Amino acid sequence: MHRHRGWILAGVPAVMILGPGCADAPADPQIEGTTVRRVAVPTAGDEPPLVMTAALSHAAYSRSFPSALTLKIDLAAVTQPRSRQRPPLNLALVIDRSGSMAHENKFDYAMQAARLVVENLSTRDVVSVIVFNQETTVLSPARPAVNPEFLNHRLDEITPQGGTNLSAGLLEAFAQINQRATAAQVKRVIVLTDGHANQGVTDPRGLRKLVTSARRRGIGVSTMGCGEDFDETVLIALADAGRGRYTDIRESEDIPEAMAAELNGLLSVVAQNVRIEVAAPEALRIRAVHGRLLQKPTDTFVFDLGDVREGERTVLLVTLAPHDLLIGEVAGLECTLSFDRTDLGVRQTQVARVEAAALDDTDAELIRQSAHRGIVLYADITLALELAEDAVLNLDGESARVAVELFRQHYERARSYALQNRDQSLLNQSFMLKHFMTELAAADEAGLLDADEGRSLVREVAYRRYLRRHHAQ
Repeated sequence: MHRHRGWILAGVPAVMILGPGCADAPADPQIEGTTVRRVAVPTAGDEPPLVMTAALSHAAYSRSFPSALTLKIDLAAVTQPRSRQRPPLNLALVIDRSGSMAHENKFDYAMQAARLVVENLSTRDVVSVIVFNQETTVLSPARPAVNPEFLNHRLDEITPQGGTNLSAGLLEAFAQINQRATAAQVKRVIVLTDGHANQGVTDPRGLRKLVTSARRRGIGVSTMGCGEDFDETVLIALADAGRGRYTDIRESEDIPEAMAAELNGLLSVVAQNVRIEVAAPEALRIRAVHGRLLQKPTDTFVFDLGDVREGERTVLLVTLAPHDLLIGEVAGLECTLSFDRTDLGVRQTQVARVEAAALDDTDAELIRQSAHRGIVLYADITLALELAEDAVLNLDGESARVAVELFRQHYERARSYALQNRDQSLLNQSFMLKHFMTELAAADEAGLLDADEGRSLVREVAYRRYLRRHHAQ
C-alpha cells in the first residue's frame, strides 16, 4: 500500500477530464429538471476565491420515492492571481521530545523540520517553537521570523527524554500565539508527536475541549503522528476540532517533507471561517449528513470548514426525507456559503437555491425521469466506498462482501457516465473506489480482516477516510 502524507489523497492520482469546459471553478450546472441559482453577494470588485454549486438528485419526489433525496454541494477554491498578497502567519510549532522520539531519529528529523519552517517564513510572519515531555520548554518565544541562527542554536541544545504532556504543549502554544496575535494573521499550531498523552490532560475529550476553546479565538490546530504507537483517533479529533490538518507519517525521514507540505498549505490559505449552512423547507428534513454525526433529523445543518486553501475541492452530501409534504408544492432548499477573505479582510457570501416538486406516489415514473444520474451514481459510489472502509475499520468480512457487490453494481456505470458527461468529481470517486476495492480484496485474501495483523491496515484506512471527507482535492 501507499504511504500517505497530508497532501496526497489516499495515494490515488486524480483522473482528469481534459478539454473544453474544465475551468478552475465549476460553472452554474444545467441539471435536468432541477433549478439551481447561485447568488454571489460581493463586498469587493473582483472574483471571490471560493465558488459553491449545489444540486439535488431528483427534481421531484414523493413520500416513498426515491428512497433517498440527495443534495450534493461542490465547493472549489479557485486559482488566485500571483500578485495576491498572502496574509501573515502566526505559527507555533509544538514538538514532542519524550524518550520515544529518540527512536529512528524522529526527534532529529523534527528539529530539521523546525529549521526548514523558520527559514521559509518572512519577516511579516511570527513563529514560536515549543518542545514538551512531562513539561514544556519554549525554545523560541513568539517573535518575527528574523533570526534563524538563534533558533538553530537553541534546537541543538535539546535532547529527547521523559513522558508526554501534550496538554501542556498545547496551552503554551496558545499563549505564545496570543502574545503577538493580530486580526489579519492566519493563526496555527502544528503538533508533532509519536505517542499517547500520559501526563497532564490525558482524556481525549479534555484535549479536544482545549483545542475547541482555542479555535473560538481564531487559533487553528494541525496534528502530525509519527511512527507506529500514537493514537490516530485522538490526533484526528484534535485536528477536526481545530479545523486544521492531520498527517500520518510512517517513516521518520519523511517528517521534514510533511512539515513543508503543511507550511505550503498555510501559505496558500485563501479563505477563513468557511461555513456552509443548509436550510430545508417545511416539506423536507435533513436525515443524514455524509461524514458527520447527526443525532436526529433537523431542518438546518452547518458545515464548519475552517480554513480553505487554494486549489482545494470539497464535495458534501446531505440526505433528505419528506416531512410536511403537500402534493404539487415546490420545496426550495438554500445553501449559504460565508467566508472571510484573507487578501481583503472582508466577509463574502454566496447562496445556492435548489428546488424539487412534491408528487404523489403514483407519479413514480415522472420522478424517475427527473433524476440527475450523476448525483445518484455519486451517492451510490460513496455508499460502496463507506462500506468498504467500514469493513476494514471494523475488521468485518461481511461488510466487505456487501461492498464488493455494490462495486459490481455501480462502478462501471458511474465511470462511463462520468467520462461521457465530464463529471470530474464522480470520476475521481469511482477510481477511488476501484483502487480501494483492489486493496480490500488483497487484505481479505491475506486474512487481515479477521486478525490482529489488520491493525496497520486499519490505521491506513482511517487516514484515507479522514483525507477524503475533509480535504479532498
